[in-house]
Amino acid sequence: MFKEWSVKLFGKIINKYLNFFDPLEVKIRSAGIKYSLEEYLSVALFCSLIAFIASMLLGSFFVTILTFSAMFSYTLSIIISFFATGATFFAFYWYPSVASKGIQSSIDRDLPFAVASMTAAASSGTHPISIFKMLSTREGVLGKESSRIYRDVKMFGTEMTSALAKAANRTPSVLWSELLWGMVSVITTGGNLYEYLSDKGKESMQQYRRILDGYSNQINFFTEIYITLIIVGTLFFIVLSSVMSPLVGGSGLLLMQTFLVFIFVPLASMGFVILLKGLSPLK
Repeated sequence: MFKEWSVKLFGKIINKYLNFFDPLEVKIRSAGIKYSLEEYLSVALFCSLIAFIASMLLGSFFVTILTFSAMFSYTLSIIISFFATGATFFAFYWYPSVASKGIQSSIDRDLPFAVASMTAAASSGTHPISIFKMLSTREGVLGKESSRIYRDVKMFGTEMTSALAKAANRTPSVLWSELLWGMVSVITTGGNLYEYLSDKGKESMQQYRRILDGYSNQINFFTEIYITLIIVGTLFFIVLSSVMSPLVGGSGLLLMQTFLVFIFVPLASMGFVILLKGLSPLK
């Protein structure tokens, strides 16, 4: 219902400028968002309009309470409303890229192990569709993509090569797309699927090892930064401030030491853990 209202309000306006949003359409498709470009932009504009009205009303109310000035609250609420509207539309424009990147990372992490399973299945002469049926039982994005390929062939009657080409075009993962296009070529020319998957498996595993080596180097780099700046720096400040406290008075320095030990160091440590986890190529 919300989508229909959005298209009725903004569909005609959006249609005039769809050509300017071709890159966004690619991201929407690769992110698996089941909206057309027109529908997605219409929803984005409708939500931006709601954000403008809501921020205008709430901004006027709260700013008036805080400043007791109607003129100032009106001006500031307009500024806040424009910021809220722009931020809302930017969030909609940015989200498909983030979602697409997450799908790509998930596929790339799982791909070396999936190719190993595909190679093992192909070694026994298994039909390609049975390989994707096996992969559809895996968890994660790769399992869902394999399930869609299996569904296209078995339920919709799509040819195997057409289903693979369709999946290769919609995925944001370059590695997965190359693998699928290679399978299309092998199936079309009657080549040896086992040899192809075996070569791709070795290539994927080598690349995965390089990624792990790079991650190991990143861990070493950030560990040195953490120890030098956070641990050693904090200890140095505590020792130095303890020596200087008789000269400048100890109350302010004691408060600063307490802040560093009980607030700054735990928050900084948590930040480093989140950073390393975000950079991790592992599941």
